[in-house]
Amino acid sequence: MEVKKLFTILDKIVPEEAAADWDHTGPQIVFPEDEVTRVLTTLEVIPPVVEEAISKGCQVILSHHPLFFRGIENFDMGRGKDTMIFRLLSQRISVYSAHTNYDVAPGGTTDFLTKQLSLSGVHVISGSEGFAKVGMLSKEMLLREFVEMVCKATDTPVSQVRFVGNENSRISKVAVCAGSGSEFAFQAAEEGCDVLITGDVKYHLAQDSIITGINLVDIGHYHSEKHFATEAAVLYGRREENIKFIPSEIDINPFSVL
Repeated sequence: MEVKKLFTILDKIVPEEAAADWDHTGPQIVFPEDEVTRVLTTLEVIPPVVEEAISKGCQVILSHHPLFFRGIENFDMGRGKDTMIFRLLSQRISVYSAHTNYDVAPGGTTDFLTKQLSLSGVHVISGSEGFAKVGMLSKEMLLREFVEMVCKATDTPVSQVRFVGNENSRISKVAVCAGSGSEFAFQAAEEGCDVLITGDVKYHLAQDSIITGINLVDIGHYHSEKHFATEAAVLYGRREENIKFIPSEIDINPFSVL
């Protein structure tokens, strides 16, 4: 199958038109007439992932986070990212990104988080454009118990989780947004949610959330979306059986803790 045909199929499976206006989802690097049989799925395109794609004979990398967010003003082989891009070009590896359109897709990043937490009655939070969802726990628990459960369910080290609120707060109605979704804290509060789980919570939002009375659990951007590689391979692989989708095995978490 040619790359251009595969990219058309990827767009049909998770439509690019569902992406946010500011996003740069879809084709990133395209060798349209090259043949493709193997696709490496990854959260992020970084040099070790590129080398992994080469070693595994993949002609395409399918990433969650776009390789290009802004226009390229110049190309400098003294910069690490530009060197990586040259490596992709020299090896004729095409890149496609499914970002915010994948976030809101059925079975996408936020849906997977609700599945990990075993939430029931899941529905979209009003005003969130599909990015944030809400569901119910099977049983009420204290916030500190909820944090422990979240760590276990999402395979996130306790050392990398922060929370905002009284640890004895009672939690039953849960809002979820994978990635950076703290902006939906107030919509979650209006929906009567007891907590919002997301990543990238900033200091002032945390302070405002205490005043509002909405608890926050920040598991980090990476841990809220790290299963993209395996889940995207399944989601796309079910719909296109002529291509082998291979989940990346590279740990792309940029943060470390002592």
